Amino acid sequence: MISIIICSVNKAALQKVTENITNTIGVSFEIIAIENSITSEGICTVYNKGAARAKYDIFCFMHEDISFETIGWGHKVIAHLKSPGVGLIGLAGGGIKSWVPSSWSSLIYTSEINFIQHFKDSDRQQKIYRTDSPEDAATIKKVVCIDGFWMCTKRDVFAKYQFDEKIFTGFHGYDIDFSLQVFTGYKVAVIFDILVHHYSEGNFDKTWMKNALLVSDKWRKILPMSVKKLSKEILLRQHWTAMNSFLDKLLALNYPLLQICRLYFKYSLNKYFYWKHFLYFLKYIFSGYFKRRLFTKIVTH
Repeated sequence: MISIIICSVNKAALQKVTENITNTIGVSFEIIAIENSITSEGICTVYNKGAARAKYDIFCFMHEDISFETIGWGHKVIAHLKSPGVGLIGLAGGGIKSWVPSSWSSLIYTSEINFIQHFKDSDRQQKIYRTDSPEDAATIKKVVCIDGFWMCTKRDVFAKYQFDEKIFTGFHGYDIDFSLQVFTGYKVAVIFDILVHHYSEGNFDKTWMKNALLVSDKWRKILPMSVKKLSKEILLRQHWTAMNSFLDKLLALNYPLLQICRLYFKYSLNKYFYWKHFLYFLKYIFSGYFKRRLFTKIVTH
């Protein structure tokens, strides 16, 4: 009933997750694992190839560095995807996506998250449970985009929206882009009745940033998107909160000052422009940039 598609680069990890799936899924399944350690094709290309080979009508795209704690999770996936209008489900996502380059997480509201995170620098693990509507006991909650470490959709949805292998040629940005595609025609949601262990952490490097920029450029005519109807004031707040996070990442990644300013102007000079905010963050850029340069000199001498 479920075709599980994995872009594999580690035989041991694949064997381990295959055993875990076999012991926990509870329904008929197939695993389409495409070995990618030599050719290193982009994950969009690999996932599209895997979906073309799938024999079942539910597609589960997942990383090989996870394991399932919930027994019978396949039945829950099937039930959720039978819900009216639901086109894509995952375990972590955000209800707002700004035009300013960002991750999937909401910045002014609580993200919807339900999984167990393991940390590479220790044996520590943490169950992360967050929701913007704690009063709502539903096991499925709408978002705009989800994290790609585990995401499930249906054949008929995938027939309309595939992974964009032309723009996203690596291993970042594909999940947000696919989520936004599906969101234009279906509900995207995070579910809370399947618990998964995730054994790797996110890597917000320059490659990630490059793809975040590609997402924003591709969707510039439609973003921001939200599951809620937002007032102009809230949209303004979301834009500049996202800008604050964006600039922090650019500074942390040691982008050249001229490039930071160019990107700042690009994502500021729009309908959310506000002089007070613009001047504040312009000062913020120069202050942060020169503080980092001074700190680097002190550390390296």
